[in-house]
Amino acid sequence: MRCSIIYLICVVFLIACNDVTVGYLETENAEYIPDNMEIPQIEDLDEVVDALRVKNNAPWVTQPIQGIEGTDPMIYSIEEVTATEGGDAMIFKQELRIIGNGSFYYPLEHKAPAGKYVVSIRVTNEGYSR
Repeated sequence: MRCSIIYLICVVFLIACNDVTVGYLETENAEYIPDNMEIPQIEDLDEVVDALRVKNNAPWVTQPIQGIEGTDPMIYSIEEVTATEGGDAMIFKQELRIIGNGSFYYPLEHKAPAGKYVVSIRVTNEGYSR
């Protein structure tokens, strides 16, 4: 009996000594709502509706990303940009910014041509990256 208890204690200590990754990160349900945004060129803006935006040089901003769960702090970065329908992915990626909650900022006055752009992001926290 005594030998069994000592054996059990040794097994418990061996299992408890494993390195455990801190935190967690779940991105399976990640999405933007709405999942697209139309950004006009500055010359195409309505001078009445967009007057305040032009006056303040306010950037275009998306809603924060939703459906990501994990241990803070989470770091968002732009991984890849692809362009279709006449767009230029390299220029668009240079002008695009992402902030702490996963929102995109795109400048009011931009150089990227009209087109459709698909942006892939990377979410990273301590021990995980997706």
